[in-house]
Amino acid sequence: MLPPIMKKLLAMLILLLSFNQSWSQTTLTKNIIEELNKKNLSLPELIDYAKNNIANDIERARFFYHWISNNIEYDFEVKDRLDSSIYTEEDYINNTNPNKVFERKKAVCAGYSELFKWFMLELNIETVIVSGYIRHLTNPYVEPELDQSFSHAWNVSKINDQWLIIDTTWAQQFETNVPDFYFNISPKNAIITHFPSDNKWQLLEKPLTLTEFNASQYLDPLYFLTGFSEKPSLKQDEKFYYFVYKNNPNKNWLVRLQFGTDSINYQSVLGIEVIKQDGYTYYKFDKKQIPEKTAFKVDLNNFNEEEQTFTLYENIILFKI
Repeated sequence: MLPPIMKKLLAMLILLLSFNQSWSQTTLTKNIIEELNKKNLSLPELIDYAKNNIANDIERARFFYHWISNNIEYDFEVKDRLDSSIYTEEDYINNTNPNKVFERKKAVCAGYSELFKWFMLELNIETVIVSGYIRHLTNPYVEPELDQSFSHAWNVSKINDQWLIIDTTWAQQFETNVPDFYFNISPKNAIITHFPSDNKWQLLEKPLTLTEFNASQYLDPLYFLTGFSEKPSLKQDEKFYYFVYKNNPNKNWLVRLQFGTDSINYQSVLGIEVIKQDGYTYYKFDKKQIPEKTAFKVDLNNFNEEEQTFTLYENIILFKI
C-alpha cells in the first residue's frame, strides 16, 4: 500500500529530488522507458529487450523497477475497497495476475510485487513476494490485528548470491524522477518502515521482534532523500542528553528537536548547545527538563537562500525513551 498521506508528501518529495539527483533515475533510463512505451511492447518483448540490451542481472532488475514505477498507477479505488472489506474477486484477480496488472496499468502493492516477480523469474532471477506491514507517521506502531490498512507487499530478489530488498510500490509515489532508494534497500533501512510477517526477510543478522520494531526509531524516508546518510542517535551522560546526527552535505537542511509526554503535544527542547565535531552535530541539553517517559520528534526545515524563506516538514523522526 501507499501511506494515506502520500499525496500530501508527493509535492515535497518531488522538490527534494530536484536537490538530490543522486537518488534518482538517470535521464537516459527515463528516455529509454518513454521510447519503449511508444512501441507498446508486450510482456515477452520487454523481457527480450532486457536480455538483449541490458548487460547484467542487477541492471535488468533496476530497469524493471523503474519500468513498473513509471507505468503502473496506484489503484486507490481498490485500496479503498480493500480497507472497507469489499475487495471483490475481480480485484483479487487483477492484483494477482501479472498479465492483468500489465493490461490495466493499475494495481495495489500485491499487483506491483506480482508483476516485478514475473519479470524477474522470466530473467531467471529468483524472486519472492514478502508480505508484512509498514510503519508511517500516521501509524508509527504496527499492530497486526488492527493494521489491515497498513498491510503491504514487496519483493526480495537474489542476485549475485545476495538477496536485495525492492519495493516498486513505494517508488511509484514519485511523479518525475523515481529514486533508487527503494531498489536494493539496505536491511537496516528497510526495517525502519517495513516489518515482514516472516522475520527471515528482514535479512538482518539478528531480526527484530515486533516489540523491538515498535520501540525502534521511526524515520520517514524523506530524511535520507534530503541527503542525511545515517540514523541519528540519542546519547547521554549523568547530566545531559546528546542528540547526534551526521551532517547533511546540503547545508540548507536544518534539524528541529521537540519532546512531549503523549506523542501528540510537543514543545521545544530548551537550552540546546550545538556542538559540531568530526562531521557530526551534537544537540546537548539538560536532562532535568525531560520527563522519564518522553516522546521525541524531529522536524526538518529547508532554507531557500534565494527567497530567504523556510519550509517546515514535520514528524520526520519519532522515538521514545
